[in-house]
Amino acid sequence: MTVLTTRDHRGEYLTVAEVAAELACSEPTVRRRIRAGELPAVRLGGPGSGVRIPRTGLEAWLWSEKDTR
Repeated sequence: MTVLTTRDHRGEYLTVAEVAAELACSEPTVRRRIRAGELPAVRLGGPGSGVRIPRTGLEAWLWSEKDTR
């Protein structure tokens, strides 16, 4: 997981809650997919800080999931 420390990336990155809403699943499910390495994510700071999912990473994951069905 990468640490995001540069400029504001609003719109380029989604919160766990935003991804869960888009996927119609729970936040713990999104976090499990991040821990499993299925969804790319960046950490906003040190341990215990928030994470963001790049919109492009989410879209790529969705397309890869579609191809496996």
